[in-house]
Amino acid sequence: MSSGRGTPGNGDESRPGSLPEVLQALGWGPRDLARAVNTWLSRRGRASERVDITAAYPWVRVNYCPHGSIPEVVATVLTDELGVYVSAEQLWPGHARARRTTTRVAELATTSSLDDVVRSLEQLTNGSRPLPTGGPDLIAAVLEGIQTTVTSIPAQTSRDRVRQPQTELIASHVKALRHLDDRQGGGALSLRYVTHELAGVLDLVRSASYEPEVGRDLLMIVADLAQLAGWMQFDAGGTAIAQRYLLLAIRLARAAGDDGRMVNNIGMLAYVASYTGSGSDALRIIDAANTVQTSSQLLQARTTGRAATAYASVGDLGAFRIAADRSQELLASAARDELSSYLYYLSPDQLSAEAGYGLLTIAERTDLYQQPLLKQAIELLTPLSSIGDDPAYQRSALLHGCQLARAYMLRRDLDGTVATVRVALARAPEVQSGRCMATLRELRKSLAQRRRATVVADFLPELDAVLEGR
Repeated sequence: MSSGRGTPGNGDESRPGSLPEVLQALGWGPRDLARAVNTWLSRRGRASERVDITAAYPWVRVNYCPHGSIPEVVATVLTDELGVYVSAEQLWPGHARARRTTTRVAELATTSSLDDVVRSLEQLTNGSRPLPTGGPDLIAAVLEGIQTTVTSIPAQTSRDRVRQPQTELIASHVKALRHLDDRQGGGALSLRYVTHELAGVLDLVRSASYEPEVGRDLLMIVADLAQLAGWMQFDAGGTAIAQRYLLLAIRLARAAGDDGRMVNNIGMLAYVASYTGSGSDALRIIDAANTVQTSSQLLQARTTGRAATAYASVGDLGAFRIAADRSQELLASAARDELSSYLYYLSPDQLSAEAGYGLLTIAERTDLYQQPLLKQAIELLTPLSSIGDDPAYQRSALLHGCQLARAYMLRRDLDGTVATVRVALARAPEVQSGRCMATLRELRKSLAQRRRATVVADFLPELDAVLEGR
């Protein structure tokens, strides 16, 4: 989808450079810039931050970078005026104050303006690389996202108007992109396409005019694309960027008044924390999700399943079993047509596979009960690992197949391990998933230590042929 703006991150030589160069391109002087900054601040209820009319002279003449939020405000004003993304670091190259505007997830805890949320998304789609975070900072950002009422972007007077048929078309495209991710995973080209799609819809939110209902639809689309981009970044190995996208998706869903989407996004953030070894953070994130009331049993099943994964990540077998069983009960009694736009994939086999991964996680930490736990894990992981040639969920089949192979490896069943990895390798050409490839490489290391076994020695060249091509 074309947004009418310059394509972000495409290496276009016409992309504006430092602050003097940008102002020259616009035909502006320092006073024009100061007036534009003050107008932007006043329209957003931030008149107390207005700058002196002469403040921009040292910004331009001696490359002085102002303090506080002003560098980011200047970049936003110039982005809107040019129709091409401009970053604060680009305007004041080399300045620490310009670089630090988007580096920490915790900064979202103070974001209450939809305009700021949109700007943060624009920064991510244009290559901003936030620092990883966790613990109190991450939890604070989640809680503030749930509790903060995000103020809307002022109404636009543009002649270009977005109408409902256009949002319906874009929403159908988002649905197709979700299914593409199910099939292929978070590959670089797919991720680039999704972020460009997100940039285009953000341009509509900021620049076009629309009725309130259409505006709400646009916000839900942006929330869905931010969630999808975050999930794909996680699948590709970009945990910090995934966190940022999901935190922004939480705020966008709240701004759109869709608590279901918001809770689902919180659950995904908890899963990322569990998968990356931050189980205590995941449990606190789930606690935050549970503060939002919902009557949807399907959504409760999804959140309870996320809780089961979090309990497994901290080794709490009893709490894990209770949550895993409860998630299946809730799913069995849920209306299957509710919330299908973003929980369409949730099935008994999906929850069983997640429970199998949870049992594997716990089994890796114990010797006493390891074998019975692994036996159960294998039983639960097998269905999704054996879905055959159905193209719809090949990434899930490969991922759970890798986990199944790990379970066989821990049971010292080399025949089972090799047979399972061989089935998984057949899916690899169709899937672009950093998570899956990382797990296959770990399995390769484990198998190499057992190369004296004939079944392993015969298989390693086959595994290496696939890994060397990725």
